[in-house]
Amino acid sequence: MKIRGINAAAIGSLAASEASEFCIRDFSGPLTGGLGAALVCDRNNSRPEMSKPCQAPPKASLFHEYWWLEAATAGRFSEVEVRHGDHLVGRLPFSEVKRNGLRHLCMPDFTHVLGPLVDSGDGKPQTRMMNRLSTVESLIKRLPPFDFLRLVVDPLADDGLTTIDAVAFQIHGFQVGHQCTFHLDCRADLKILQAGMESRVRQNIRRAEERLTVKTVDDPDRFVRFYLDNLRKANRKSYMPFNQFFALFSECQARNCGLALAAMQPSGAPVAMTFIVWDSNTMYYLLTTRAPDEKDNGSVSLLIWSAMRRAHDLGLTLDLDGVTTAGTARFLSGFGGAPRMRQVITGGRPFYNMVQSVKTILRCGRPFRSSFD
Repeated sequence: MKIRGINAAAIGSLAASEASEFCIRDFSGPLTGGLGAALVCDRNNSRPEMSKPCQAPPKASLFHEYWWLEAATAGRFSEVEVRHGDHLVGRLPFSEVKRNGLRHLCMPDFTHVLGPLVDSGDGKPQTRMMNRLSTVESLIKRLPPFDFLRLVVDPLADDGLTTIDAVAFQIHGFQVGHQCTFHLDCRADLKILQAGMESRVRQNIRRAEERLTVKTVDDPDRFVRFYLDNLRKANRKSYMPFNQFFALFSECQARNCGLALAAMQPSGAPVAMTFIVWDSNTMYYLLTTRAPDEKDNGSVSLLIWSAMRRAHDLGLTLDLDGVTTAGTARFLSGFGGAPRMRQVITGGRPFYNMVQSVKTILRCGRPFRSSFD
């Protein structure tokens, strides 16, 4: 399907002097071309066809993999791309969601980082950085019209050159915020990893090991029921639906890149569970839940230590995920990881910002502040 889209560089009005072409992907069927194959739009058919492999396609993270995007969205995701001839130099996938009649471009559920995937080429770091800047700007110009956009960029992708993405997005009117996470280089010796923890964390893990056993959970329904039941007991609601979790769980198991772990009592009752996924560089602490009616301080620490040991066996860095509260920061910092700042890219039309301001005033009496007004 070939579509004419409006250049989204001017966020305030989403208008530009000329339109740019982009393709809307509908991956409702299985992909057969492999990771190295680029996807192109067939001008005579709404279904995309696989082209020959690119000369040097950008290396995909787990969340950029087509199988992940398809599983997380039931095939309903889109992307824009930049090519130099037959060479794919950049792609930016996203999920399109309609909320209250407004068009949101965002990351799919269970996808914690998803920014531009760019082949910045060879040469000096400065040369590669400018190549990346140019490609990211081109991707931004190819975005379809939207009311609101939100993406989170991995700070270590492309050898750390993703820091320049902030410049490209700011030039085009987007706001760039930050989200803290902690990275643990689990390639180090396990004794060194233990020594890097705070003493209270090591003590909690030892006590948990005395009374709990860590086991794998092969049934995604059991994980989801435990997760949602814990939210219900805490009088909370899930911020995302679990409809696609079963497909993701199955795909990760089939590719040996995901695992659910449970801290179990001798009776077989779970106290806490976590779901971890990984690619060739990084393991992600994706989901975790703990029974609120259990007086327990060590079950989650034990699961994180189990994830660290698995990351060590695979030679990976463990990303402990985004930190949103001071309490979470204090807890996760105890494992000895290095703080890293993800870039949070947001952009909204004036009408969207006005609606958010009204909602915020009604909720807490102060307006929503935005740099896009």
